[in-house]
Amino acid sequence: MEFGICNLTIVPLRAEAAHRSEMVSQLLFGETFEIITKSKDWTKISTTADGYKGWIQNGQFLTVDDQGYQQYQSLAIMRVGFEGGFLTHRDYAIQLLHGTHVRASFAYFDAENIQDFVGQELRYGAVDFQDQVALLAKRYWDVPYLWGGRSKFGIDCSGFSQLIYQSFGVSLPRDAYQQVELGETVDFLSEIKVGDLAFFDNEEGRINHVGIMLDSETIIHASARVRIDRMDQEGIFNQELNRYTHKLRIVKRYI
Repeated sequence: MEFGICNLTIVPLRAEAAHRSEMVSQLLFGETFEIITKSKDWTKISTTADGYKGWIQNGQFLTVDDQGYQQYQSLAIMRVGFEGGFLTHRDYAIQLLHGTHVRASFAYFDAENIQDFVGQELRYGAVDFQDQVALLAKRYWDVPYLWGGRSKFGIDCSGFSQLIYQSFGVSLPRDAYQQVELGETVDFLSEIKVGDLAFFDNEEGRINHVGIMLDSETIIHASARVRIDRMDQEGIFNQELNRYTHKLRIVKRYI
C-alpha cells in the first residue's frame, strides 16, 4: 500500500483527473492520504483524516510506503495558528496556513537537513473550546467563500466548521451532510451554546449548509463570505437582503 504526504502549502483536490474539473476540497501541507490509483499526470487518493476521495496532480506530494507512513504518523504534531508560519530550509521557506498539522522533525525536503518552523503554534485543546471558539471563528470574518476551500484564502461552509473544530483537536467529516450525522441534538434554541453547529436544508430536505453558533441567536457561516447573521427557529436572516436565506433543520453539539 502506498501513501502520500502533501508538501505544498495548499493543493486542490478535484472530482476528476483534469484541471478544469470541479475542486471538491483541498489538502493542506502535511496532510496524508492513501493512494488509490495513478495515471500519467494525476493520482486518485483517499484522505486518511476523513476518507475524502478525489484527484491531485502528480508532483504535488511525497510518496511513502506503509512503514514510512506509520513512522510519519508516530511523530509529534504541531498545529499552526491563525497567523500561520513558515518551514525554513536553507534558503527556502514554504508558507504554512492555519489548520496545518506539521511534523517539525520530519524531513519534508531533504533527509540530511531538517527544516525549522517559524510562526505561531496553536495550543488549544477541547478544554479551551467554550472560551476560544468564537474568537477564532471571528478571525475568518469576511474571508471569501470558495467551493471546496479550506483556508483563509477562501473557504466553504463545512470546510469552515471542520477547520475550526480541528483547531481544538476535534475531527469532523468534510461535508455538512456528513457532519450532521454526529454530535448530540440541541432540542431548543434557548439551549444553544457557543460553538454548536446549526444545519440547514434545501427544498428537497437535503442538508446543504452549516454554521457555527456564537450564541443562541447569532451565527457565523460562509455564504458569499464568512459573515455573522441572526438566526431563529425559521433559519438565517440576512439583514442586507432583508430575507431568510437558509432554512434551519437541526442544531448539534460536539463538545
